[in-house]
Amino acid sequence: MRFCPSCGLRLDGVAELLARDGVPAGASNALRSGEPSERKRGVRRGAKMVFFSLTMFLPVVAFCSLIRNGVPLILPATIFLAGIFWMIYYRLFGDEYAPAQKSRPAPPYFGPPPQNASLPSPQSVPVYRSPVETPKEHSVVEHTTRSLERQ
Repeated sequence: MRFCPSCGLRLDGVAELLARDGVPAGASNALRSGEPSERKRGVRRGAKMVFFSLTMFLPVVAFCSLIRNGVPLILPATIFLAGIFWMIYYRLFGDEYAPAQKSRPAPPYFGPPPQNASLPSPQSVPVYRSPVETPKEHSVVEHTTRSLERQ
C-alpha cells in the first residue's frame, strides 16, 4: 500500500489511470448504453411521420377524386412537412450520445480498500522553522555601477 507523501492520496490505481490516459476502467462502457440516443430517436420518429404521410397520400388522392375537392390533401402534406422538420430539428439540436445506464452501479476505480487503509502514524513531531527573510533584490544597473566605482 503506497500513499502520496504530501497529500495522502492512495497510489494503487494511479498506474492504471496513467496507462489508460486518465480514463477509469469502467468509464468507456458507461458512455454507451443499449438504447438509441435522443438524436436517433427524433430522426427515426420524423422518418416514421414522412413514411406515414406518403402511405396516406394515395388513399387521400382517391378520396379527393371521389368528392372532387382537394382540401383533404392538406392532412398528408402537413404530416409530411412536420416529419421533415422534425428530422431536421433533431439532426441539428438532438443530443448525440445516449444517457448512461443508471441501473448498473459504477465499478470502483481503485478496488476495495485494504484492512489498514490509513496513513502511518507520524514518526516525529514537526519542527518549527522561522520564515527566512527574502534576499533584497538588486537592480541590473547596480552591479554595473559598482564595477565602475572600483575603477
